[in-house]
Amino acid sequence: MSLPENRKNFDNLLQKWLVIEENSIDMSNDLINQSKNPLVKTMIELIKIDSEKHKHILEAIRLSLHSTVVFSQEDMLLVDSFIEKHEAVEKNAIATAEQAVETGSLPIPKLLLTHLLEDEKSHDIYTEQLTNLKAYMAKHTQ
Repeated sequence: MSLPENRKNFDNLLQKWLVIEENSIDMSNDLINQSKNPLVKTMIELIKIDSEKHKHILEAIRLSLHSTVVFSQEDMLLVDSFIEKHEAVEKNAIATAEQAVETGSLPIPKLLLTHLLEDEKSHDIYTEQLTNLKAYMAKHTQ
């Protein structure tokens, strides 16, 4: 498959994925409106929020396909600052979340707290990936 064909296929896949996320958002909205239980609503909203995040990221990727993406020196400094500040906050959040999960005994709060803890841990992975991306961009945009 040639590069233009591959890019078109890639864009088609992203568009298909966007539709899936939009359907998930719509379905979540319908279910949220059917429930009167705030915890049930919250559990469904978590999926909806993730779908909204996925949609936002997919849209950004599709936009980036039609431009050249480079990191300026200012961009790299901003990413550095973000990583440094976020890592300090994140360590505290993870430690607090772990304590809350260990302390909690009710199943629904424990489920939600475990979800939050995993989400916090995923931020660690994301900041590590940002560090790697920054290094790659620094090497390839000079």
